[in-house]
Amino acid sequence: MSDAAFETLERLPAYRIAERTIRRKILDGSLAPGTLLPPEHDLAEQLGVTRPTVREAMRSLESAGLIERGARRRMAVTAPAKNIVINAMHEAIVLHGISYRELWEVQTAVEPLAARLAADNITDDLVERLRSNLDRTADCLEDPIALAAADIEFHDLVAQAAQNHALLLAREPLGALLLPAYGTVIRRIGPGRRLFEAHRRIFQAIEAGDADTAQDWMSKHFVDFKRGCELAGLDFDDAVAPNQNTIDNSTNGDTP
Repeated sequence: MSDAAFETLERLPAYRIAERTIRRKILDGSLAPGTLLPPEHDLAEQLGVTRPTVREAMRSLESAGLIERGARRRMAVTAPAKNIVINAMHEAIVLHGISYRELWEVQTAVEPLAARLAADNITDDLVERLRSNLDRTADCLEDPIALAAADIEFHDLVAQAAQNHALLLAREPLGALLLPAYGTVIRRIGPGRRLFEAHRRIFQAIEAGDADTAQDWMSKHFVDFKRGCELAGLDFDDAVAPNQNTIDNSTNGDTP
């Protein structure tokens, strides 16, 4: 009988162990957002590590958006800002070589759902903002840059109207990489009137509280989106390329 074999145990740097200990307390709710962490010296003593080790753990947690500088220069627990989540998703999508087709397949499920939820939950304020967006869209059908911007804003407003934070977090990094690709379609084949008509039908259904029609028209709109990309000569099987905002935000931490 042969002897059992074991793999070498993972040896983590002390700051990683300290970081994991603090992170665990944040994620299990022991340390709620707004809670001030102990001063550096006290925290080092409680964890049984050196102050430089605590400092390194703090830097890592701050980069992850789990803590920030609070009152009296103490570090405080915080929920990660939306741009941190979005930037991480952007980088993962690009580095994993995810294709535009894969993004589109997900968006064809998410965007119609957003339209359905918007029909059930939209506020008066967002009705007016969507109406204003449609007016601007109608005025810029021959302006590719303005039309692309109006298109992205329309879908963002519909998602906001859905009143579902999980949906917002899921769709924003995907849409931010997929929808700008439609700018190329707009420049090459000018589908402004088709785009406007789809947006108008979606808006009317949402305003009327007609969830089925809103969902149906958004589904049609995204089928048309793919057809437009193909007519414009875009290869949906190409890997997603980072847009300039993705690169800038990854290096300077600005909100998209």
